[in-house]
Amino acid sequence: MKTKTVAIATLGTVAAIALGYALYFDQKRRNDPDFRKKLKREKKKIAKKAKQSADTIKQKVSETLEAGLEAVNQEEFPTSVDEKEKFFMSQISAGETLCAQGEEHYFEAAMCFFRAQKVYPSPVELIMIYQKTVPEPVFQLVVGMMTLEHQKRQDGFYKEFPPEDMNVKIEDIPEGTNGEGSTVMRKGLVVTKDFEEGDVIFVEEPIVSALNTKLEGGDFCNYCLKDITGDKVECANCDQVVFCSQECYEKANEEYHQYLCTNNKTNENAASSQEQAFLDYSKDKNVKYPYLIARFLATMVHDEIEKAKSGVTDGYGSWDHVDRFRYLELAPTDQNMKELKLIKELLGPKVTGVEEFLTEERFLMLKGKILFNAYSVQSIGKAEKAIEKSTELHRESQADLSSVGSALYRATTYLAHSCEPNSKIEFADKSHKLTVKATKPLKKGDELNTSYIQLEDKNTEQRRNQLAELFQFKCVCPKCESD
Repeated sequence: MKTKTVAIATLGTVAAIALGYALYFDQKRRNDPDFRKKLKREKKKIAKKAKQSADTIKQKVSETLEAGLEAVNQEEFPTSVDEKEKFFMSQISAGETLCAQGEEHYFEAAMCFFRAQKVYPSPVELIMIYQKTVPEPVFQLVVGMMTLEHQKRQDGFYKEFPPEDMNVKIEDIPEGTNGEGSTVMRKGLVVTKDFEEGDVIFVEEPIVSALNTKLEGGDFCNYCLKDITGDKVECANCDQVVFCSQECYEKANEEYHQYLCTNNKTNENAASSQEQAFLDYSKDKNVKYPYLIARFLATMVHDEIEKAKSGVTDGYGSWDHVDRFRYLELAPTDQNMKELKLIKELLGPKVTGVEEFLTEERFLMLKGKILFNAYSVQSIGKAEKAIEKSTELHRESQADLSSVGSALYRATTYLAHSCEPNSKIEFADKSHKLTVKATKPLKKGDELNTSYIQLEDKNTEQRRNQLAELFQFKCVCPKCESD
């Protein structure tokens, strides 16, 4: 009999035996209760052993990744561009060589590729290249170390922030239960010592702020939002913005204005530029949040450049803060998509990575974070100046003060809402610098809250309806619950 015939015959015999056993097994399973019980017990034993085996493997992999990450983090990395480039190429070359030597060298290879991404300007882009070019087990090890490093950063964030001198810390606060009966937790700001009514709890500068667009170029500083009572400092290249001091001008230009300036003093074609189109849209619609988002993205780039100059690779930047903020769900409306397009056209040619970073999903999330968390900078009395009100959403509680702009804050954003707040927001020097004051005595461990809306002349139903409509939550503060 030929080999092929023997193989087919053997396979046929095995298949017949297997089919016969399957029929016998199915009959026993259906008709024999003791057999079913025994089968169930065996399944549990097998599942338990499989879980134990999987847990053991997972633990060993985790320990290996932990050791690798710890070893890399103990090393010193180059800081200059030339040194980084040489280091990157040497690690890539070493990783490729180790991969070629076989599986026993895969972990060492992964360590090399992991080191290389530490000095690469766009780690996400590099990971996509790795996925296509390195062996799958090596790629998974690199991703594993990156994930572990990210998790450690996540876990360490609230240990470092807020700093002790702010007199507050961020804790998990229970907020009711979900449909399954589990406790829902949120982040809240609690005081770390006692305060009396009227005490200043902390003062905070914003991550980013923006002036109401119709006030640009008038009496308010583009950088700190302060009402300018003395001499104004103008931009050297445009007449669209003014500043209260040379210091504010230099900070603005370094952080964001260099990317947003229309250059209409120096460029005869400025009227048809992307910068002018962006400014015209913002003024026509009386919206400042597209500008706030553009400033934030530019500030992120500035932060990374400063970190690279100093050689600091760890620490938390602006995005680490904003990424943790709550946000409102937004739909991709025509207006939102128009704003996304304008921002990409404005920053895309100037800021590397903006096109890839600012996806539709991320833009909507970022705008949703601003809408939920931005505070109105209420620094001018309504009797002092007539200021056209913006229609954009922000937290605003003072009925007798006008808003000149909006700002995002690292710590203040964690203040909960209450219709009977124990703290209030002030802008003492009439700039975007914010002060949080106690409105009643506070004990160490008390959660801080403020009002997101103007409370005057509103009953419980009106307050709850406004909060639900604007901020998408039902108020369950003691005042609303007792009323």
